[in-house]
Amino acid sequence: MSGKKKLLVIGASGLLGSKLYSQAASRYDISGTYNPEVDGKSSWRLEPLDIGSKEEVERLFDKARPDIAILCAAMTNVDACETKPLIANRVNATGPELVARSCKKLGVKLIHISTDYVFDGARMRRYTEEDIPRPISVYGSSKLAGERAVLSTLPDAVVARPAVLYGWNPLEDKDNFVTWVIRKMRKGEKTTLFEDQRISPTFADDLANTLLELAERDLKGIWHVSGPDCLDRPTCGRMIAKAFGLDEALVAPVPSSSVSLPAKRPKYSCLDVTKVEKLLGRKMMSFEDGLKSMKVQESKR
Repeated sequence: MSGKKKLLVIGASGLLGSKLYSQAASRYDISGTYNPEVDGKSSWRLEPLDIGSKEEVERLFDKARPDIAILCAAMTNVDACETKPLIANRVNATGPELVARSCKKLGVKLIHISTDYVFDGARMRRYTEEDIPRPISVYGSSKLAGERAVLSTLPDAVVARPAVLYGWNPLEDKDNFVTWVIRKMRKGEKTTLFEDQRISPTFADDLANTLLELAERDLKGIWHVSGPDCLDRPTCGRMIAKAFGLDEALVAPVPSSSVSLPAKRPKYSCLDVTKVEKLLGRKMMSFEDGLKSMKVQESKR
């Protein structure tokens, strides 16, 4: 017996899950899952999991017997959620409820990852944990349903809301906002970015560290855990170009109304992270510093 606490990362092959898995490996007896329909197997010994299956979730917890579970698995493609609402709700709402039930049964501490998209973006100021969610997409409404299912099933759970995750994923080639911009610019392609969307980009490495800090404290309820900035996307694009020595002139600001997409996006989804920064006694990592970290990481890959 190692004497370490057992940590289960559900969705360990995704961007955030992979960061959690690697950061926690030396501190916990760690296990993780992947979605066999979406993700390829990794070098880690991950368990396949259909999060919407009651039997599979119960079997996973009976086998893993974790002390702490961090639920990262989600259907995050906003437009795919809009066109496939039944799947979105199965993964983003039913799945978290099933996980919460197993955590309640076995006395497991649960941290559930939600999103800034539970808000409609109409208020044009940073959203606090006390603001009432009003999602405007299937993705947002399914994630809100997941939050509510978790907290009603397991009131001692933590719901953590990040926004616009970015970073290098060691397991998947799937792009996030920053890697997509880098890839486009390195090809010399014009990079169209919505000028009327303001966001709080969240560095996945810093978020993983934050979640592990939260896991070690006696907390519950909703916590905003995004980056501290509130930036429009073209500004983000120019910052990415500067950090990676690319051509800022490739950034092409356009209004979101110029592109027809299945799902609506909030125009302003910046999060107020005062509560978590006060708790931890530090600032969440800025977008500028996150990009610098990515540049250093790339040089070592």
